[in-house]
Amino acid sequence: MRKSLFTLLVIVMIATFALSACGSQPVATQAPASAAAEADPAEDTTVSMVPAKPGAPFDIQGKTVCYIIPSLANPFLNGVSTSVTEKFKADGVTVNVYGADEGGLNQQFDQIENCISMKTDFMYVMAAGEIDQLVPAIEEAKKAGIMVMGVPPQKLAPFDAIMHTSQLEDGQKVAKMACDFIGAKYPDAADGSIETAIIGGASSSVGMHLRDQGYATITEICPKVKLVAHADISTDSIPAGQAAAENVLTANPNTKVFLGQSSAHAQGIANAIKALPGVDQSEYGVFAGDMDPSMIPTVTSCADPYKGFVAIGGTALDQATYDQIKKMLQGVEHPNIINDVLEPIHCDFTTLTAK
Repeated sequence: MRKSLFTLLVIVMIATFALSACGSQPVATQAPASAAAEADPAEDTTVSMVPAKPGAPFDIQGKTVCYIIPSLANPFLNGVSTSVTEKFKADGVTVNVYGADEGGLNQQFDQIENCISMKTDFMYVMAAGEIDQLVPAIEEAKKAGIMVMGVPPQKLAPFDAIMHTSQLEDGQKVAKMACDFIGAKYPDAADGSIETAIIGGASSSVGMHLRDQGYATITEICPKVKLVAHADISTDSIPAGQAAAENVLTANPNTKVFLGQSSAHAQGIANAIKALPGVDQSEYGVFAGDMDPSMIPTVTSCADPYKGFVAIGGTALDQATYDQIKKMLQGVEHPNIINDVLEPIHCDFTTLTAK
C-alpha cells in the first residue's frame, strides 16, 4: 500500500470536509451557537446474527489483537483498553494497544499497516477523526484475512462488526443531566441567568460533532441557561479541558455549568474550578459524554464540580467489548452490530442545598 495514495486521499478529504481532528495542540474556537440539533446521518443499527463457522469454537490461545484508539491520554478509552487487555491475558491472547495522540489519522494508518505486517489476528479500530480516511487500510487488513471491528462508525461496511453509539442521543442526555442539576441547585433562578459553557468538538469527527449538537439542545430544554461560551477544541486530554475552562472562566467568571466533550475534558474543567479562590464546589456542575470508571465515586459524591457523565455501553463496556472480540475470534455466533446502551450516572441532585 503506497503512502502517497493515502496522502492524496487525506488532502481530498480535508478539502471536502474541512476537518481539524488531527491537531496536536489544544485549540479553542467559538463553535456555532445554534441549539438546533442536526439529524443523525443514515446509520446501520439493525442487528443481524453472524452464524458460527464450521469447527467453532476455535482455540484462541496465542492469538494477537491490535487495539487502536485515538488517545492513550483519554481516561475512558485507556481504562477500557486496559481492562480488555487484562481479560484476554487469561485466554492466552495478546492485546497490543496503540494510541494516536501525536499523529492522528496518519499515525493510525501506519499502525494498521504495522498490524498487517505483524500478521495480527484481529483489529479493533476507533478512528481519531473520520473513519473514511482509514478505509483503504482497513480493506487491506481484510484482504490479509484479519477481522476488523469498528468503534463507533455509523455504518457496518467495510467492517466485520461494529459497536455503534448514538452520539446525538449521548449529547442530549448530558444536556438533560445539566438541566436537572440547574433545576435542583437553582430552583428560583430566573430564565437566562445560569451561565453555562459547552467545551466540545463541533469541528471534530462526525461522532463528536453530533455529540456537540446534542449538548447544544440545553438552550432549548433549559430556559434558565445562558450559554456564554461554546468552545471547540481538537485535543482530548485533561490539560486541554482545564485550559479551555480557564479561558471560559477568565472571560465569564460567573459560569456555573460546563458540558465537556469527554471525561478527560470534564476532569480538567473540574480542576480549573477547584483552583478558583474560595470556591464552593456545590455551586458548579460539570458533565461529560463518556465515562472514566475510576470517576464514578467522584461524580456520585456530589462533593466535586464533576457531577455526572454518560456511561457508553453502561458500566460494563469493557466486558461487552471483550465478549464481542472473543466470540469473533472463536468463530461462534455473534451480532454484527452492538448498539451501545447510554446510561447517565450522576450524583443525587436533591442533596444539593439551593443558594
